[in-house]
Amino acid sequence: MSYVEVLPMNILQQIFKKSTFKPGIIVPSLVFIISITLVSSFFPNQTASTLDIVKTWIFVNLNWVYVWSVTIFVIFLLVLTFSKYGGTRLGDDDEKPEHSFFSWISMLFAAGMGIGLMYFGVAEPMSHYTEKAFSGLDQVQRSRNAQLYTFFHWGIHAWAVYGVVGLSLAYFTFRYKLPLSLRSCFYPILKNKINGSAGDAIDTFALCSTFFGITTTLGFGVVQLNAGLVEVGFLKGRLLVSGGHCVHHYADFCNLGYFRSE
Repeated sequence: MSYVEVLPMNILQQIFKKSTFKPGIIVPSLVFIISITLVSSFFPNQTASTLDIVKTWIFVNLNWVYVWSVTIFVIFLLVLTFSKYGGTRLGDDDEKPEHSFFSWISMLFAAGMGIGLMYFGVAEPMSHYTEKAFSGLDQVQRSRNAQLYTFFHWGIHAWAVYGVVGLSLAYFTFRYKLPLSLRSCFYPILKNKINGSAGDAIDTFALCSTFFGITTTLGFGVVQLNAGLVEVGFLKGRLLVSGGHCVHHYADFCNLGYFRSE
């Protein structure tokens, strides 16, 4: 048997050996994700209408929660940075950084912004500029408001949200040696209960949220890529091509994640 024939089986064995598959997390997550996908596929108009109603209600009634939450995150991180805890090493006390500061910042920027910035870098300010709420303002003020909203979305406040979640995961993973999952962030509150059903519920929520967040971003990127290829005449805009791009990019991400964990 050749090496080429053995390699796929060896890789599969390594994957299953390293797997942290937990039915209490994967099964309900798959049921929820597949259910939403099927409903959206068979009833696209009704689903879009329902989600639009939910989105509008959240924007109207809970916008203050978002604004105050991210503001508190900014203040919390600033206080933490300049306090006696600001020098706490995210690892063992004698451990050295795995990457240089430049590499670390580059990875943060690529992961935090990524394809979203490429798609919305121009589209978002223009979307705010044409918003009906600003229709009574002159062009200069509308432009300023559009930039203000965009900077709020992509600026310090957005990074503060990333920072709080990332800091929580890193601290409890590298200092307390807990699993790299969202349940570990709740250890001070739940203690060992994070290993039970409460922890499974937290990770299920995190998995579903991450899935829909990534697929949304990936979908925007595929739309932009397809539009560019159609514009230059390489292909026609077809759903099959879009799906192929999604599968291709998702496979790339899976490969990167697997080999990075080696």
